[in-house]
Amino acid sequence: MAALEEEKKTRKPADGRFRQQRLPAWQPVLTPKTVLPTLIIVGILFTPIGGLLYWSTNRVDEIMLNYSYCGRYENPVYMASSLQSYRFSDMNNYTSMEYPAYHVHNETSFLNPEWKNPNNITVRRCTIDFTVPKTMKGPIFLYYRLTNFYQNHRQYIKNYDPNQLLGNVVSRSTLSGNCDPLATAPDGRLIYPCGLIANSMFNDTISNFTRIDGDQAASYTFQKTGIAWPTDKQKYRPTQYATDQIAPPPNWSLRYPNGTYDDAHPPPDLSTDEAFMVWMHVAALPDFRKIWGRNDQDDLVAGRWRVSIDMNFDTLQYDGTKWLVLSTTTPLGGRNPYLGIAYMAIGALCLLLGAIFAARHLIKPRKLGDPSYLSWNQPGGGLPSTKRAHHLHKE
Repeated sequence: MAALEEEKKTRKPADGRFRQQRLPAWQPVLTPKTVLPTLIIVGILFTPIGGLLYWSTNRVDEIMLNYSYCGRYENPVYMASSLQSYRFSDMNNYTSMEYPAYHVHNETSFLNPEWKNPNNITVRRCTIDFTVPKTMKGPIFLYYRLTNFYQNHRQYIKNYDPNQLLGNVVSRSTLSGNCDPLATAPDGRLIYPCGLIANSMFNDTISNFTRIDGDQAASYTFQKTGIAWPTDKQKYRPTQYATDQIAPPPNWSLRYPNGTYDDAHPPPDLSTDEAFMVWMHVAALPDFRKIWGRNDQDDLVAGRWRVSIDMNFDTLQYDGTKWLVLSTTTPLGGRNPYLGIAYMAIGALCLLLGAIFAARHLIKPRKLGDPSYLSWNQPGGGLPSTKRAHHLHKE
């Protein structure tokens, strides 16, 4: 019994200000003299900041086109108004412009010059003609937007192997733990890159733009570099696997002869594939957009333009949609009206509460108590009366 009591005593925290939570702490007393100025100051700061953000986001020009249903139309048709969104600072030209039109046709080659067609598959290509109502000032960013796609699922987020992406040779058992069920191919070879995220990569290919009105045809090009975060680029290196050791993910297999890598169709160099890096940077919400390309110098002049898209990524099978998004930017970022609205709402709420509490205090003030009687202002730092007396007795 004595041994048990001794062991129990050794587990008791040693006496001290830190262990017994008697360190000095700031415990403010909320009085009208402190609360009212705080509410008014927050309201005065947040309201103009929100107004500036909202004004800035309204200066962003943006075109969004939903081409999810393009595969249904072999002859050109105009897009429904629900499938398009034009947001310009000056909307006068938008009311009288020609609607976007689209249709699908078959091709035997991919728009991506790095992709071959060794299996002679038919490529469904969507052609979209759309109008730019007024010149969009560069830099201009091209995005794809997906809806109802949950990249934030826990099993999806962790389904990859970081060492494999760094180019290292990873054992079969390790890949099975990190990338199951997409770690090995049916023939026993290792999948590279493995996992659910890589296998479901957005693989529609978007072409550059071509002007289709006016006397002279013009083009507008986008660069595919400079779209990934610098920190993401450090996570990828060329693979050290031998070509005959690995196989492409199932959704990539049509790009390779009989679904296999070979010397003529080697595995991709992920260290230079910034589109892959962007996709692997998973989104937090099921409705998201990811950058496809950018043009930092040229303006996109007003007129009728054409873009072609290889339809490789099917969103209708899971009730999702895919959009083509064209956007400018401002020094404060892209289009995001919700941030400015949130700042203005919080600022207005603080000002309203400050005015109500100030009126209540002036009309019917309440007598304040003496804060020196609060327990934490007494000797002993807020201990109950019996323990405080014992503490004072010890001191």
